[in-house]
Amino acid sequence: MMAAEATAGAPVAVIGAGVVGIATARAIQRTGRQVVVFDGEDPGRKTSFGNAGFIAIDHVLPLCRPDVLRRVPKMLVDPNGPLTIHLPSLPWLLPWMTRFALSARTTEVRKGVEAFGALMAEANTTWKSEIQASGLGDLFRGRGALYVYESEAGFAAGAAERALQAAKGTAMEIVDGDQARALAPGLAAHIVKGVYYPHGMHTVSPYHVVTSLAERFVAEGGRIEKAMVSGFDIEGDLVRAVRTTRGITPVAEVAICAGRASGDITRHLGFRAPLVAERGYHVMLEPTDVRFDMPVSPAERGFFITPMREGLRLAGTVELGAPDRPASWRRADLLVRHLKAIFPGVGGPEISRWMGERPSLPDFRPAIGRAPHHRNVYCGYGHQHVGLTLATATGRLIARLMDGEALPPALASCDPGRFG
Repeated sequence: MMAAEATAGAPVAVIGAGVVGIATARAIQRTGRQVVVFDGEDPGRKTSFGNAGFIAIDHVLPLCRPDVLRRVPKMLVDPNGPLTIHLPSLPWLLPWMTRFALSARTTEVRKGVEAFGALMAEANTTWKSEIQASGLGDLFRGRGALYVYESEAGFAAGAAERALQAAKGTAMEIVDGDQARALAPGLAAHIVKGVYYPHGMHTVSPYHVVTSLAERFVAEGGRIEKAMVSGFDIEGDLVRAVRTTRGITPVAEVAICAGRASGDITRHLGFRAPLVAERGYHVMLEPTDVRFDMPVSPAERGFFITPMREGLRLAGTVELGAPDRPASWRRADLLVRHLKAIFPGVGGPEISRWMGERPSLPDFRPAIGRAPHHRNVYCGYGHQHVGLTLATATGRLIARLMDGEALPPALASCDPGRFG
C-alpha cells in the first residue's frame, strides 16, 4: 500500500509557506495530489522576504570546512567580520559548534560538495521550468553575477572553490580590476580582480516570487491555511492528521518545509533537526547612480549588492547565535559602510532594513528526504544561504519521492535522520 493511500481522499500537508514550502507545494500539486499549506504567517513574509535574490547555482562548497573552522577564534573577537558569533549565545551554540567541527573533516566536506553539485544541477533545471510554468519571467533577470576582490590574497583564497566549480562545468571568466569596473560601473579603484558568472540569474523581488507562486498554487486548486502546527495524530508508522491552531486536518502525506521552525516540528515526530538561527540582514537604498544590472558580491566582505524592483538591496553576512535574541542592527549599518567602500557614490537614502533567520544545520547540508520513523513524512529544510536557489529543486525531489522514485545517491548525506 502506498503511503498516499493511507488516508483516502485526504490532502498532502506542506508545513511552511516560505519559498521552499510554496515551491514544494507547487511541485506536489503537479503530481495530481490535493495539497494544503500550513503556516502561522502569510506566504513569503519571513526569511524568504529579504534574501539577496541570487540563484546561486555556482555554490558547491559548504560553509562547514577546515578553513572556516580555523577562523572561529577571530569570529569571537571581530563583531564586524563577514562571519561572526553572538558571544552571549556561545553556551547555547557549543553543542552545534561541536557538530560543526566534526563536519569539517575532509570526508564530510566531500559529501557536501557531492550533494551541492547534484542539488545545483537540479536547481538549474527546475527554476527554469518553474519560471515558465508559473509565469514568473518579469521577476527574474539573466544578467550574470560578479564577485569582486580587493586583494590578490582574497582572490587566491577562492581558488579551491573555483576549481570545484570548473570541474562541475560552471562557466566563469576571470577579469582584472578594469574589466570588473567595465562590467559594474562605479566600482572602486582598488578592486584588483573579479570573477564573472555569465549564466547567473537573480530576482528583482524575492517576496513577489513567493506570493506569485502562492497565487498560482491557489488558482490551481491548492489551499493555504494561516495556522501554526502543534502536533500530529500518528498510527504506527503513518501520520494520519495534522493538528494546528485551527483544528485537526486528516492528511495522506506530510512535507516539513518550515525553515528554522522545522526543529520544533520534528520533535513531535521523534527525531532531531539541530537548526540554528543564522541571521542575515538587508538594507534597501534608493537606487542612486546604479549603473549595473546584476548582483555584485565583494567576496572578502561576504555580502551581495543587488539591483531590485524596490531599490538597491545590500544583503548578507552571517551571525550565528541563539534564536529570539535582539536584532544586531549594527550589522545592517555595516552593510552600508561596505557599500560605500566598494561603490563610492552609489546608493541613496535608506528605504528600509530587515533581519531574517536562515535555517542552518551544523554540517551545512540541507535535510532532504523521507523522515525516519514515519513513511509518509518528507523533509525539506536547513538550506542556510541557498533556500531561494534550492527551493524548486527541493520541491521536485520531494514530489518524486512521493511518487516512489529514489533520490540521487549523492543526496544520501542529506538524510533527515542523520542527527538522531
